[in-house]
Amino acid sequence: MPNGRPHLCGDARARIANKNAVRCVMEIAGIGRVVFWEGGSLWLALVTGTMSRHSHHAVQLCLPLRGTAQFQTDVDGDWITCHGALITPDAPHAFRAPGEVVATILFEPESAVGRTLLARCTHPGLNLLDAAYTAPLAAPIASAYFGGADDDELRGLAQRAIAAAAGVSLRPASVDQRVIRAIAEIRERIDEPILLSALARRAGLSPGRFRHLFVAETGVSLRSFVLWERLNRALSIGFSGGSWTEAAHAANFADSAHLTRTCRRMFGLAPTSARVEELERRQLA
Repeated sequence: MPNGRPHLCGDARARIANKNAVRCVMEIAGIGRVVFWEGGSLWLALVTGTMSRHSHHAVQLCLPLRGTAQFQTDVDGDWITCHGALITPDAPHAFRAPGEVVATILFEPESAVGRTLLARCTHPGLNLLDAAYTAPLAAPIASAYFGGADDDELRGLAQRAIAAAAGVSLRPASVDQRVIRAIAEIRERIDEPILLSALARRAGLSPGRFRHLFVAETGVSLRSFVLWERLNRALSIGFSGGSWTEAAHAANFADSAHLTRTCRRMFGLAPTSARVEELERRQLA
């Protein structure tokens, strides 16, 4: 990474744990797994079709585990083939990689690692990455995925890939007990309104001081953390067989339409366009 920049080639029930394995078909795009964590998610898929033009608030790191991927940034524009890509928030694009296996990592742009990686992009939108840069990021995920790794291992590898792409050390888990207790309370009450003032009071701090402590310990704002927790909980329930109305209410969305709008903004797809399906690993061998 010369000069600190990537090598660029040009322009269910509410108690269901977020870490549960998910096997699904995402729109017509492919068959695979989704793994969630605070502020991010890993989408692994054998791609079977095209993800139509969309945008999302998350930063996207695309790592083909075999072969290449293609992006289209302009309506009716040419398809651009790449070995990997970094896409900045809210940049419209279409995606396809028929017959290939792709890891897509979506993560919070306001997080510490998100801000660091975005600052190293040469321009907004689609940033193509060359094979020499993406290969060491993708190889551990590919080895683990095809080897039948569990969600915890895949989650850790995805987080390390983001950190490596940003050129920073993987952030250690929060150690401040006030923040640990606050996170536990957020997850326990994710189906209720979460108030900064209430969390700060129980931590014995002013709202302002608690806000700064939370960012320092987690690398992301409280508001962003809560939103990702709500989405992760709702998608875990919906992908695990619960109705989307149940999933929305279990994560304190007003209704399934509110959940759909938020999911489209964050991830670029509607949750109702995915269905649960058991994945036969021999398809990916």
